[in-house]
Amino acid sequence: LVGGDLHEGCEYVAPVVSALAAVKVPMGTYVVLGNNDYEACYADIVRQLEAHNIHLLEHRVDTLKRDGAEILIAGVRNPFDLQKNGVSPTLALVLAGHTHGGQVTLFGLYAPILPSHYGQRFRGGLKRNSQGIPMIITNGLGTSNKNIRMFAPSEVVVIELNVHH
Repeated sequence: LVGGDLHEGCEYVAPVVSALAAVKVPMGTYVVLGNNDYEACYADIVRQLEAHNIHLLEHRVDTLKRDGAEILIAGVRNPFDLQKNGVSPTLALVLAGHTHGGQVTLFGLYAPILPSHYGQRFRGGLKRNSQGIPMIITNGLGTSNKNIRMFAPSEVVVIELNVHH
């Protein structure tokens, strides 16, 4: 699952999508796009994803099945317009990003600049929203505005799902 903001410049779209396609995963690669992806080169991104058989989840639900178990995954186009998006059918767990973990923090405790209406509440890690739904918020790999990170390392999150019968 890729959480968007695939580029900080349209020239990076093709090599980034190609690199994502080279990662071998048993059930496919699924992408939701981030604000950068909608602000520039959206059509190029969609074309590249389709060419590499990477699934774009925009107001779409997919069912992954394995060993008699299944899980629904869905993506929204604009999480900042919840009225337009409606309610997701997969609200047992939310995967999110956007804040880069603060990118620059004071010893990992506080981010002086954070692009969120919620302040430090959803800076990163495992949190719960106001409905008690668990949210995993990743720092992601890249940076925004300034190419610097301090006490907010880049990360790839591995989530292991276990089937309960």
